Amino acid sequence: MQSKVQADLVVAGARDGKANQIALYDLREKSSLADYVMICEGRSQPHCRGIAEKIQEKLKLTKIRPLGIEGEMEGTWILLDYGDVIAHIFHPDIRTYYKLDELQPGPPL
Repeated sequence: MQSKVQADLVVAGARDGKANQIALYDLREKSSLADYVMICEGRSQPHCRGIAEKIQEKLKLTKIRPLGIEGEMEGTWILLDYGDVIAHIFHPDIRTYYKLDELQPGPPL
């Protein structure tokens, strides 16, 4: 599956989970680690977990499973690694603290 299609599915899953402040960054020309990074936030720890679940459900329909999942128990910063696409789901306070969006090269798509 093309990485852009996979990234669009990650964003769709985040929308299904009613994520806030969704940003998708294209890193194809800037990084060898991933083609796309999606950053979003949930209102609470359970909401962040729900968003992660919706993303996983959306990709599971196409038989794609994450290579790794971090932070699901805590629910304040959940990382879903799909190889070419990485999803970060933040609690708003954690997103503000780490300012990961500022590290991205250019505006979101």
